Amino acid sequence: MGSFDPAMRRTILRRATVLGTAIVAGCLDSEGDADEPVGNGADDAVENGAVTFVYDDGPVEDVEIALPAHEKYDVPASAGSVSNWMESNDDQWLDTDGVATLSDAGWEIACHTADHVALTSFELVEDVEPGDSRIYPEGRGQHGFVTGHPIEVTDGETVLRRTIVASDDDEIGRYFTLDEPIDESFAAGETVERYPSDFVRQQLETSIDALSEFDPTTFLAPHNVIDDRHIDIVSDYYDGIFNVHSGDPANEVPFDPFDTNRSYFAERVDRNEVYDDLERIADENLYGILGAHTYRDAVTRERIEETLEWCAELGIEVLTFEDAISRNAVE
Repeated sequence: MGSFDPAMRRTILRRATVLGTAIVAGCLDSEGDADEPVGNGADDAVENGAVTFVYDDGPVEDVEIALPAHEKYDVPASAGSVSNWMESNDDQWLDTDGVATLSDAGWEIACHTADHVALTSFELVEDVEPGDSRIYPEGRGQHGFVTGHPIEVTDGETVLRRTIVASDDDEIGRYFTLDEPIDESFAAGETVERYPSDFVRQQLETSIDALSEFDPTTFLAPHNVIDDRHIDIVSDYYDGIFNVHSGDPANEVPFDPFDTNRSYFAERVDRNEVYDDLERIADENLYGILGAHTYRDAVTRERIEETLEWCAELGIEVLTFEDAISRNAVE
């Protein structure tokens, strides 16, 4: 699994409190120097907040659509790459050379796990009795899974490990069929299904190894979900998570890089709400995180450019997440 040592990961975010107050004072620039103009060609030091644009999954549209838009405004972005998709030889996803194109353009490359697995826990909606080989985890169908992956079932006291061999839906909902029957009783509402911690760490370490030439320091949670258990694991490897909470892009400054807000800016959202959010970020001098999947029909180059134009008009600096962490994170 390579020589990655979680204990040696970068800790700059824990030393950034003083720099973190800089944006509040209106001096968020790459060197922490209030005398230099920063962001979007502005003539004055930034006093109107900052945002990060992060694109999920690593599709080819990141290069075809998003990169030209950001180059037009001479601002960077962040891209979350699913490392096994990057190495899959599937034309839908950027390969290593494609990801390098983004990195060479000044983009931050973030880890998005090896297989795009959801790092959270799913409550069971049906009791499990000894001999059952079927479980019903609520919401799992909307958050992805892969047959052959291990899972564990736990009520906080007993933990049983099994492997997903099939899945389907019935009148109750989505269920998993397991490789071996459960030999304990578990109560619905008191039991969760989740990935074992060693499997989660394998997903993170495999991704780090595959993306090592890009020196990833940040993590984008797949399926826009992550819970406290998994935040604790991820924090052993990365300096921050883009999307701990979804629906609101704004973060107070200084911010906790493991308690962040992110929202979409092109898909599943009204464009007027996006502009209102950006106005709030500028007016209150906040830090925003905006996301998108460039392979979705709603995410066009024109929509990206429009949002970047709004940032320029409002005087909002556009920067990567790792830069925001190094300048704005709480200790």
